[in-house]
Amino acid sequence: MSSGAGPDGTEGTEGPEIPEVPGGPEGPDGPDGPDGSFDGGEAFADFGEFEEEFGVFPAEDGGPPPQVTADIQAITEANEEFYAAAEAGDLDRLGAIWLSGPFEASVQCVHPGWAPVFGREDVLRSWAVVCANTPFLQFFLTDVRIDVVDRIAVVSLTENIITDMSAGSSEDDPGFIAGGRATTINIFRRTDDGWRLWMHHASAVMESSED
Repeated sequence: MSSGAGPDGTEGTEGPEIPEVPGGPEGPDGPDGPDGSFDGGEAFADFGEFEEEFGVFPAEDGGPPPQVTADIQAITEANEEFYAAAEAGDLDRLGAIWLSGPFEASVQCVHPGWAPVFGREDVLRSWAVVCANTPFLQFFLTDVRIDVVDRIAVVSLTENIITDMSAGSSEDDPGFIAGGRATTINIFRRTDDGWRLWMHHASAVMESSED
């Protein structure tokens, strides 16, 4: 900041006075009310409805409200249970995590390289095929992101997959260990029984020749 003359004519550190801009923050057309408080007017008339439905993250708290934090924790646990059940080949646990009830006909699943599977019954049957043909399956989840809006949660992540095809094979066929990655979206719905998996879409990531 450049030096200039102070109010009494002596040298000071105050620069030239900046003129007020008509209609600025403190002008007649600005958002400040007569007492200096913020008055959003009609521009924010619908925010109350948004706040009531989705909630607000108070800036002074630096994070989501307790209910959203609890939801994220519950969704994280449901997502981890889904992969743990798949690793164990436990169809009962898989059946418990997938959505049932009025929306079960809209359940969807896309396995890497497969056509989409629709409906809870067919989705569970597809997982039975996967488990029967994969003696060993392990997931390492990375890049996990969770977004919650009302009764819907979207979990995006990368599946780092290891399969051991030697398990259960004959002595003459030692099998092999394979690895791969899939970029995945899991969508959960909030139900009276907790968060349930509604849609699962996994797309294989093609490794480049340089990797």
